[in-house]
Amino acid sequence: MLLTCLMFAFLLPLIHLPPQWSFRKSATETTVMKQIPDANTVTQEESGAQVVVQNEVPVKNSFFGNISSSDLLIGLYWIGVAIFSINFIVQLITLIYRSYSRPVIQDGRFRIVELSGEQAPCSFGNTIFINPEKYDWDTYSQIILHEKVHIQQGHSYDIIFAELALVFQWFNPFAWLYRKAVEDNLEFLTDNELLEHKEVDPGSYQLSLVKVSAPHFPVSLTTNYNQSVLKKRLIMMNAKKSSLNTTWKYLCIVPLFMAFVCFLNEPAAYGTPDMLITSHDKGLTYNQSFANEGVWFATIKNNKVLIRFEKDQEEKESSSSTFLLDEFKSLPREKEGDFELSREAGTILFNGKFNGNMGMGTYKFNPNKEYFSYLKKEGIDLNENQDAIMFFAIDMKKSYFTMLKKQGYQKFTKDNLIPLVALKVDEKFITDIKSNGFSDVSLEDLVTLKALGVDGEYVKDIKKSGYKDLTVSQLITFKSQGIDGDFIANSRKADQATRLKDISTQKKDKAAISEDKELKSDSELPSIDDLVAMKAMNIDPAYIKGFKQIGYAVSNEDLIGMKALNVTPDFVNKLQAAGFKNISSEEVIALKALGVTPEEIKEYKTIGYPNITVDELTSAKAVGVTPDYIAAMKKKGHNLSSVEKYVEIKALGLK
Repeated sequence: MLLTCLMFAFLLPLIHLPPQWSFRKSATETTVMKQIPDANTVTQEESGAQVVVQNEVPVKNSFFGNISSSDLLIGLYWIGVAIFSINFIVQLITLIYRSYSRPVIQDGRFRIVELSGEQAPCSFGNTIFINPEKYDWDTYSQIILHEKVHIQQGHSYDIIFAELALVFQWFNPFAWLYRKAVEDNLEFLTDNELLEHKEVDPGSYQLSLVKVSAPHFPVSLTTNYNQSVLKKRLIMMNAKKSSLNTTWKYLCIVPLFMAFVCFLNEPAAYGTPDMLITSHDKGLTYNQSFANEGVWFATIKNNKVLIRFEKDQEEKESSSSTFLLDEFKSLPREKEGDFELSREAGTILFNGKFNGNMGMGTYKFNPNKEYFSYLKKEGIDLNENQDAIMFFAIDMKKSYFTMLKKQGYQKFTKDNLIPLVALKVDEKFITDIKSNGFSDVSLEDLVTLKALGVDGEYVKDIKKSGYKDLTVSQLITFKSQGIDGDFIANSRKADQATRLKDISTQKKDKAAISEDKELKSDSELPSIDDLVAMKAMNIDPAYIKGFKQIGYAVSNEDLIGMKALNVTPDFVNKLQAAGFKNISSEEVIALKALGVTPEEIKEYKTIGYPNITVDELTSAKAVGVTPDYIAAMKKKGHNLSSVEKYVEIKALGLK
């Protein structure tokens, strides 16, 4: 529970929520679009306007010059991370040095390193550190047994995980308390394991804990026998164990996690992180502090005019817009003059001059009162002084409202209107989406669909592949992951081939024949989760084809597992060549996960086990039985008939 909660503490902030689930709303800034792969920056082709608003927070002069307070805090944080990282590395080096610079006794998989002085016994990895001269034989034996339990249960990895969390959360007092809780809990677990051994007397064991108490503690990366939590350990050993019926109370953590996610995480659309439309993505942005007057700087390039608007040169708030040169009746050349640009939302009055293709001057925006009265009648809540120039920049026309009403949309806000216009969500696009089965698509979903490049052809392609009842959210997920008709077709073929192979191995009764015909005519669709996982794992047609070429059928679910472990068709082919002709994909995954190689299988056959099974291989690998181990045991006279018997000997710790 402790390790799971620690892991979730780092992973939960990465979760992107659908907007309707999040309790957080963007207070001052709403993102309209983000450039996505294989797509050009969104522009207003009809009007020639391309809007990009950028905000630069003014930096106050301080003792550190132009370094802002946020930069200073970030710098201090990384300095702390560096210091604690160095401390972590020094501890590792110290342990490794002690492990190989002092006398050692090999006890099976355990290494017992002899210490000197008053250092307390401890363990790290598979190494136990202890000064044998300090303890009588009974105490020494209990200490060794205690540390062996730490090693067998992999407690060093728990400590390392907690220590790494502390490296990145060094400033957080709860991280220090959490690391201590993890360390204490490992001692409680070890004590409980030892007290279940019949040869360990509880009273004697508790007395030995008191005897070993000493002021010299080992490095913090180790699990150590001597603990300052001694009193708690003694109380815990004598406490009444909790009933399994009370474990339900831990389930309250799940809704607690969900509540934190909903309250703290930023809302986002469906899709991969690189394609999400969120309030922090860069791109076309609406900002309430955009000024209606200030200074301008312009550059003419071909038939376009790029103009950067600034409130003033001190506050450094700016925005850039690209307009068509034809929108301006005349531009003052070589001498200062006035010119203007008019749209339905209002008029910008410019004063200044151009020298060649460069110009500068001042500007003032005059909103169209009648236009904004119309917006207010439509229920658009806005601040004319703050919002008007953005509506001007994206050239939102009143006819756009008429089109949206015609499509059945009656309620609008400035936050969903701006992205709709900026992304050119026009009548053709809306009609195209609705005619393909999404008649109830929301304005927010239209923005996401357009940003991801979803169109009618893509929807038809997905439906033709068999997914006729997708929701908008699922369609967005498909597109954001790059799933298309070809990918689905290849996934279906792979899954169908596996199921047909399974049927062919069964007795050909009527039910099997019927299922065979059904598969040939209309195979079951892969689940959406499987498709997304396959795409995320980069399982492409070439990977699937590789298995087909060697005559090996793999289901979609097993493809995901095999790809995660980097199982290749060549690996399967070598396993088959080693004698496992009918090995299943589950068995392939198990062998790969345990690190069993085709070469290792051949070694077993060389030493006299030509009929070794997959189960024997996995058991042998799990407990550390190798061909070399068996060869060594045979030299000692243990010439057993099967590998499984060597596994039993190894598991019992016999030599």
